[in-house]
Amino acid sequence: MTVTCRETHVYDKYVGPLKQWFDKEYEYQSNDGLSSLFTEDEFVSSILAPIVTTTFDRIINNSNEGCLVVEKTPSSILHHKLIHRIQSHSKLLFIIRDPRAVYASFKAGSEEVWGHWMKKSVDEFCLSWNKYALSFLASEKYWPEEKLLCLKYEDLKMKPVEQLKHIYEWLELNASKKQIENIVEQNSIEKLRTVSKESIQYESRNQFYRKGKAFGWVDELSIDEIRSIERQCEYVMAVFGYTLFRKIKNNE
Repeated sequence: MTVTCRETHVYDKYVGPLKQWFDKEYEYQSNDGLSSLFTEDEFVSSILAPIVTTTFDRIINNSNEGCLVVEKTPSSILHHKLIHRIQSHSKLLFIIRDPRAVYASFKAGSEEVWGHWMKKSVDEFCLSWNKYALSFLASEKYWPEEKLLCLKYEDLKMKPVEQLKHIYEWLELNASKKQIENIVEQNSIEKLRTVSKESIQYESRNQFYRKGKAFGWVDELSIDEIRSIERQCEYVMAVFGYTLFRKIKNNE
């Protein structure tokens, strides 16, 4: 059995910033703050870990013991080291998406009332995308291989049943092909736009569920935007198997 909820941001908005502040106190040898009362190990185990544990217990609520909890805050990957310390039994699923497609999504979202946080210049965006991608690559250095899985968004779009089956097997969950096909159908962009307000998938923000296309960026971005993203993200894109637009055009 699996349980989930909306993004909790427990690592990136709560325990992560607390840990960063503690580390600053320790670095500057401050006589004030919790660093004067706790060692670093004590702070993580006695202060931070209970916040995470309580959060996950609340998600589980009255569900059966042994159920799988899915916490899907994207920026959790930036705190992979802290997750490994507090929840070493966890598994990390990292979905990488072409930065050109992500920027196209940000560009469209920034036009909406709710999209103020998506207003980024190309330079600001590229710094962020590279940071997320490099965080996953860094986690590979010490997380057990069997606890990490990286999939491309484009593969999930092109081969959803095959990719979702791969995820289920990695999580050691049983699901028939028919069940997986039904999950894919129920989570199409068209279905997500029409779910009831009682559903966890319901989204009140206008145009939050966009086109969901893998390569829509080709028509949505200018040549200058594409070139700028490729110039700043080229090497990391190559690691994850993304081809530069100029090479695609040259091969046509």
